Amino acid sequence: MKVYKLFFILIFIVSFFSCSEEELSDTNPFILLKSDNEFTQNEARVPVGAQMKFGISAIGDGAVITNLTIQRITDNETITELDQGMYITSGGLDTTVTFIKSASEQETWKFSIMNDHRDVAYTSVVVYRGEGSAYGDINYFPSITIGYQDNTTLPFYVDLHTGNAYDNVTVVGSEATVDLVSYYYLSSGTSSPTLSCPSYETARTFHTAMNSWSVKNSVLYDYQTTDNDLISIEEFDAAQNDSLLVNGYLPASTSGTCKFCYTDKIIPFKTGDGKYGLIKVIHADEIETGSIEIAVKIQQ
Repeated sequence: MKVYKLFFILIFIVSFFSCSEEELSDTNPFILLKSDNEFTQNEARVPVGAQMKFGISAIGDGAVITNLTIQRITDNETITELDQGMYITSGGLDTTVTFIKSASEQETWKFSIMNDHRDVAYTSVVVYRGEGSAYGDINYFPSITIGYQDNTTLPFYVDLHTGNAYDNVTVVGSEATVDLVSYYYLSSGTSSPTLSCPSYETARTFHTAMNSWSVKNSVLYDYQTTDNDLISIEEFDAAQNDSLLVNGYLPASTSGTCKFCYTDKIIPFKTGDGKYGLIKVIHADEIETGSIEIAVKIQQ
């Protein structure tokens, strides 16, 4: 009898504290997708390879917005396309994201935010595969050479959209166009030619001039494909449209920096404005005063 009595006491305690936690959760964050014509709408039909554009607005209901997550759900898999930490204290979230339609007949896109009370709001849309294919043209920059942090003769910064490279003097007025920087260091004792971007804090410790820039662009590099050589040099050289650029990018294994970018590595990336691309490392020195030469293919 005592055992049963103890059991019911435990149930009461658990129920009490569960209710108390729910009562403390007093915020109702809210998220919606914009309905303007420029954005992809629910039940839209989009050709394979075409761009999908989503406008996101959200509020934390008086609490700090701490996370935005975007998932692409098909019959075969759920892909987390974005899992971004943030700290928005006021004014809410207002952002635009772009993705490319896959070959799946139907995709459910789920958008969710979390605030610092750990309350979550989400919304979703369904996108169907349209007729035809819309893989697009690419820009190709066959040779761009930039210096590491202690190089005194070469530029440091690259606009991946145009292939332009800048040093600390010529970049003035063009800071907002810079996507890529490079540096060299030892990662846990292992030699690491590294690609990064202005928004990545560690990159700014090697290139301190970027700390004063008002715009610090981001790039996400797919390190799983890079580390495991999932795209060959021959495939990179043969790419004539953006099909390989889009399908070769694995969003589940990305970072704002890509280590171990040795000669002959192929590195998928996605810029902050949603352009997919590939980098081929033509040559990478392994010394702080050295340089890295790359070829770039990027969506137009």
